[in-house]
Amino acid sequence: MKIMLTAINSKYIHTNLAIRYLYQNLRKLDEEVFIKEYTINQHFEDLLKSIYEEQPDVVGISCYVWNISLVHQIGRELKKVLPETRVILGGPEVAFDTRKIMEKEDYIDMIVKGEGETTFYELIRRMKENESYHDMENIAFRVRGKIIENTSNPSNTFHELAPFPYEGLSVDPNKIYYYESARGCPYNCEYCLSSTISGVSFLPMEKVHRDLDFFLKNKVKQVKFVDRTFNANKSHALGIMKHILKNRNGITNFHFEITAELIDEDFIEFLKTAPKGLFQFEVGVQSTNQETLSAINRKMDFSKIKAPLEALVKLENIHIHLDLIAGLPYEDYFTFRKSFNEVFSLGADKLQLGFLKLLKGSELRNKAEEYGYVYTDGSPYEILENQWINYTEILKLKDVEDLLEKYWNDRGFPCSLGYIINTLYKTNAFKFFEDFSHYWKERDLDEQSQSKESLYVIVLEFCQSQDFDEILYIQNLLRLDYLKENQKRKIPKGLEAKTSEEKNQVWSKEEAHEFLQSIENKKQYLPHAVDISAKKLIKKVHFEVFEYPITKVLDKDLLTASEPKACVILFDYEYDQLYLIK
Repeated sequence: MKIMLTAINSKYIHTNLAIRYLYQNLRKLDEEVFIKEYTINQHFEDLLKSIYEEQPDVVGISCYVWNISLVHQIGRELKKVLPETRVILGGPEVAFDTRKIMEKEDYIDMIVKGEGETTFYELIRRMKENESYHDMENIAFRVRGKIIENTSNPSNTFHELAPFPYEGLSVDPNKIYYYESARGCPYNCEYCLSSTISGVSFLPMEKVHRDLDFFLKNKVKQVKFVDRTFNANKSHALGIMKHILKNRNGITNFHFEITAELIDEDFIEFLKTAPKGLFQFEVGVQSTNQETLSAINRKMDFSKIKAPLEALVKLENIHIHLDLIAGLPYEDYFTFRKSFNEVFSLGADKLQLGFLKLLKGSELRNKAEEYGYVYTDGSPYEILENQWINYTEILKLKDVEDLLEKYWNDRGFPCSLGYIINTLYKTNAFKFFEDFSHYWKERDLDEQSQSKESLYVIVLEFCQSQDFDEILYIQNLLRLDYLKENQKRKIPKGLEAKTSEEKNQVWSKEEAHEFLQSIENKKQYLPHAVDISAKKLIKKVHFEVFEYPITKVLDKDLLTASEPKACVILFDYEYDQLYLIK
């Protein structure tokens, strides 16, 4: 029997964890089993051709909100050209409304529901041995045109059945590798599918350590834990992170989803010992509105989690990613603004503004009528409006989200936006992004392709349209951000340094060469390059004139326009440093 396990990922750098679990178990049957992964960005015809050319007897496809439409499209056509191939689907997108899905999509031969590792193995084993599978739990199948859906048993036996998913498979170190050390979640948030699994099941620590050693040995770029609440058990979480810290390779970083309620002093003290970039944390705050949090069964008080989150951010060696969800019950446009500002003020590296998706099986989807939810018929079932927020307001938030991604989460404007938001907008970040999005809409900027360079100029032009007094200082900050974050020497038009005669003021090549030819200068500012000639070194550095002693901004000292003082900054791009030299 030739068994093909396939997934259609959202990006090429992703790896599908589910089909790798299935693969490891099926290897015990001594059948021909293999994995093929694709992305949603590939052409449908290419995907169909690739599967067809393998001529599999069984195709198992992993189904999620981001790929289900393409899965159905491929499945319908695949059944036409390979009518004898059994198509078996699994995953959260087919685990609910299973009968309705099979009634609509007659290419589906079987669906495996819930934890598939044991069920899929047993199903294939019985098929191989010509045994009946009609009495198996957690499956649906067709018999002479009829759909049979057997009893579901959503027990969490993860710790008993989970093999190491990457054993014996090739490794691409540039991809993101997903891993779970625990399955289930101690919380029951009504928008999340994790609440459908009872309890939390942990892998033994010795096994987790062995698994992590595989990633560290192969020097993969990133390992992303899919544990729904990584710090649900403090000793388990610290045991994992201590092993990583002890055996780190200087290349692999690790991403975890944690809850702020369980961050304590021990957790913070340990993290202080970690090198910058080793750990990344994602924290789902979702809302700071207490009525909203109560409605979604999220037992959290923002006033109590604010301090631990601030402590995390202040460490500055951990990348912090915070999440907000627009469209939750009892949160209107105005209360969401408050949630946005309170979470933004924490100063995390990234703030993701997501929009509620009424996932199949979630409790909020069951309450859709009660809350007046209107949402898209097809995946990802994103809300359009509800009792508290209308579609016009949702669209406004989408405009805010677009600029939040372009400007803040991209991290290309830390000094300029920090000054604009904290000083000119008096920390009202939402008001800035709201005003900025109106500016974009009024000029149809969102309908045009914008280069990286143009994004900087647009900020300056927006500030000019607001009649801010500190335009020259903002221009200096934008120039600083541009040179530091993009490592490019050519300044976008409008951001150049000016003299009183309104002429460009830059250091000449002769001045730059003269500076770099001085051994004393190199010892003071570029000690790693003392033996490098000025001719070679000039390709690795840049000199720029500013009207303000702008390096103070990097020490969180936001100057004002009343303190101008021309200076020259040396940018050392090889070591990501800059120095005030004149």
